[in-house]
Amino acid sequence: MGEIHRKDWLIILQILANMFRAFGFLLLVPTIFSFAVEEIEFTKLFGLMAVIFIAVFSTIKYFLKKEECRLKHAVISLALAWTSIALASAIPFLVHGIKFIDAFFEAFSGWTGTGFSMIQNPQNLPLSLNFWRGLIQWVGGFGIVVLVLLLYERPKTAFTLFLAEGRSENFYTDLLKVARMIVLVYAFFTLLGFCLMLISGVPLFDAFINTLTSIATGGFTTNEIGVGYFGIMPMCITILLMLIGGISFASHYNLIKGKIKQFFKNPEIIFMFIIIVFAFAFVSLEIYLTKKGNYFDGLFYIVSALTGTGATTKFPVGAFPSVATLILIFLMISGPTYGSTGGAIKLWRTLVLFKVIRRQILKVFLPEHAITHIKMGNTVMSDEEALKTISYILLYLAFLVGGSMIFMLAGYPVMKSVFTVASAQGNVGLNVLEPNEYFFMSPLLKIQLMIHMLLGRMEIIPFLVFLRSFIIVKRM
Repeated sequence: MGEIHRKDWLIILQILANMFRAFGFLLLVPTIFSFAVEEIEFTKLFGLMAVIFIAVFSTIKYFLKKEECRLKHAVISLALAWTSIALASAIPFLVHGIKFIDAFFEAFSGWTGTGFSMIQNPQNLPLSLNFWRGLIQWVGGFGIVVLVLLLYERPKTAFTLFLAEGRSENFYTDLLKVARMIVLVYAFFTLLGFCLMLISGVPLFDAFINTLTSIATGGFTTNEIGVGYFGIMPMCITILLMLIGGISFASHYNLIKGKIKQFFKNPEIIFMFIIIVFAFAFVSLEIYLTKKGNYFDGLFYIVSALTGTGATTKFPVGAFPSVATLILIFLMISGPTYGSTGGAIKLWRTLVLFKVIRRQILKVFLPEHAITHIKMGNTVMSDEEALKTISYILLYLAFLVGGSMIFMLAGYPVMKSVFTVASAQGNVGLNVLEPNEYFFMSPLLKIQLMIHMLLGRMEIIPFLVFLRSFIIVKRM
């Protein structure tokens, strides 16, 4: 990628200025909310933070000369933005008395849509903090880049940032229209989910926050149990919202435009429902044989794991027998569709892997010089593209295994180690650890989990590019 020079850092600062300025405008939302619920301490805090971020970074943006942004600038900017904005977002938690590492972990988990929480009793938090937790997950779901795109005026830079975040929406060539359409689709389903939650009897504030975090496949909730606290109907609505969040914005756009056949012909969507059916069959069989858990909880956790939501019920996920736990690990590694709000490998890559394996098996029965192709819908993949996909999967698994081994060395059992790291790296948030194992975890392990969250949110190649840039800077 080359060395990082002073000019590069100025370009990175210019991009960051736009991101932090957008973050400043976002802070106005909890400022208004905290004023409405008469939590004036938080009104002053959020308001002061908003003024500082808008004023400081608008000034920096004004004085910096606009330069062309390359992919290396976008990747470094995004990694620094995710970390820095999470640090800033931790301030309200710190003010409330939560220790630094837990406040940072909470904010980082929120922005990356992971859903791991270091707050044991969210129901005891001020309304403003629970609102803030829901808001950062909702915005984190469609991404910092989309937020910036709404305020950004340079198409080429915006496009580079879009690529660096791993976005794939191509239903518009005008990126400003892409950003607006993503937000409109997202807001439409959020409003729909909120109304359904209210109809099902969930209290107003809880309905709003749980809708925000479910559609964002985030998983934060307003109580220590999860959405299961409110009953079966809200859980059914949450399953619907999780599935919506686990499907790409481009597919939703096709559905809204009446292209129903195109929506259901999407190989990823077909594959998603096939996986859910088979996973549910195996989990149900084990529940029947062991008498542990119930079938609806099994279905709920399957969807929660596959879509990367991490939403929970009254039945602890750690209480499932071993086969169900292994299936949930596989689902968290696989993840939802490409271009959705979730993380992990993505179903598209998993489907490519299955098709490559299928082709290798079929080749045995074909003539020696027969040519076979890998088709994804109407698209034929080259062998090079397939190789890149498999390489990505291997890299993902290597980070997962390495991270799990660190947890094992720290004294955690094998299954719990793999499950926890898979949950963090897939931006899921499902937790099988006992309260004393989780809340009193070493700060170093919490930092490790945050690295896995960042890796899952940025995707691995951009993350490695960022690390290489950092190493180059250190050598200079």
